[in-house]
Amino acid sequence: MSISSLSESKKLEALVVFVDDSRKILSKIEDAELKDLIKQPLTSDFKGKYKETCLLYSSSPVAKRVLLVGVGKIANLEMNCLRSVSATASLTLKNLGQTKNLGMSVPSVKKFSAAEVVEALIEGNELCQLQFNQFKSAPKDDEKIRFEKLSFEYLVSDKKDLKAAAAGYERGSIIAGGVNWARRLIMTPGGDLPPDELVKETQKMVASSPSKSQIKADYWTVKELEKNKFGGVLGVGQGSDNPPRFIILEYFAGKKSDRPVVLVGKGITFDSGGLSLKPPASMETMKYDMAGSGSVLAAFKIITDLKVKVNLVALVPTAENMPSGAAIRPGDILRMASGTTVEVLNTDAEGRLVLADALHYATTKYKPRAVIDVATLTGACAVAVGEAAAGIFSNNKKLMAAMMKASATSQENLWPLPDFDDFYAGMLKSDVADLKNIGGREAGASTASIFLRHFIKDNTPWAHLDIAGCGWYDAPRDFIAQKGSSGIPIRLLAEFVENFSQQNFG
Repeated sequence: MSISSLSESKKLEALVVFVDDSRKILSKIEDAELKDLIKQPLTSDFKGKYKETCLLYSSSPVAKRVLLVGVGKIANLEMNCLRSVSATASLTLKNLGQTKNLGMSVPSVKKFSAAEVVEALIEGNELCQLQFNQFKSAPKDDEKIRFEKLSFEYLVSDKKDLKAAAAGYERGSIIAGGVNWARRLIMTPGGDLPPDELVKETQKMVASSPSKSQIKADYWTVKELEKNKFGGVLGVGQGSDNPPRFIILEYFAGKKSDRPVVLVGKGITFDSGGLSLKPPASMETMKYDMAGSGSVLAAFKIITDLKVKVNLVALVPTAENMPSGAAIRPGDILRMASGTTVEVLNTDAEGRLVLADALHYATTKYKPRAVIDVATLTGACAVAVGEAAAGIFSNNKKLMAAMMKASATSQENLWPLPDFDDFYAGMLKSDVADLKNIGGREAGASTASIFLRHFIKDNTPWAHLDIAGCGWYDAPRDFIAQKGSSGIPIRLLAEFVENFSQQNFG
């Protein structure tokens, strides 16, 4: 795939052309034969509605086929719309068996630069084409088309836009590549991605980074976890034959005086519920219980691949939550890294236990500008907001506002949820320890957030993203064309770190 001029294109198997709902072609088509061909459906029944398609066959030397794709009203056009129409074009052509020598005309949209448009188009194309098929048998000859990747030439109408379009192409490729890297990890079966394997995948990512000379990485084993008294991580992981780990990635490319932003991701590579065993149906997708860690690691990958001049730390406490004779029991008391004691009443509320140690480490070790944790934490949040958004809690209004701006830009939705300490904080009081790890049936997402806040030192600006609902799609949605990991909120995190993390939240 590359960037070139639409006027110089020849002998394409197919050319994608975008049209709005006023039936205006959003690219300059100079070839007279193509112009006449496209006019026919535009004066007939093709209306340019959002995601509407029309395939034309051409004898023009430019392209054998023209695929018209509607974008709807220009006034309503957003970046996610561009991602989605790009995905529509890709999937339509793949279904037709066309995967090689394809061109996509870059639409001219006044409110977006050529770089922004190309970035969105390539993201939509790449994200819709993720195929998690490494566990499938080799396809038969007549099925191979399903596994082929489309190769597009992105074609600008005005040559003065070539440089900007190339920058958008590179940026979009890096972002989509980071998201898809994490989506594959998140969809990998738990038996193939225990904590040690997650460490190995992280090491490969760091080794291949163009910023690897500026990345400092450490990967704790049980020995270091014990030395640093990570009672939450050790307690959750003690029921598994696969030992827990702790991943520490540091990237200091900003000013020395700038305090870092720290991202913390829940890394439960498989969650059986422990001795508080989940029902079988609820366990089927629990390989994705490390989606928080996948999101944080992918955001770190994107920021370092883009070589953004910021100071960033990524922390991943990772463990398997399994039932065995060695597993923690309901009623056991764990001493966390902060010294706080926690009565474990439900071993399936394990994510907050591993996050507690990491959040304490983040706020004491780095004295950060802000801490953001991401976790598939509660079914209660999934019930509250479904797949549409991540629930967000924060102890800092400025940080909350910045996160909401990053959400608006990335178009990965956040929905603020309440703590209501006067109602719910008391639900976490234990008769025999400092805290208990569950509060009860009511307000499960809120009590989980209140629990985590106990481990934020010195009122460090902090936000908690609960992605239990939006981190996994049970069916394709928009430009995420495969059931499984949605990749949310990776682009949001990268957007925040790049463009909002240098604010003063104190």
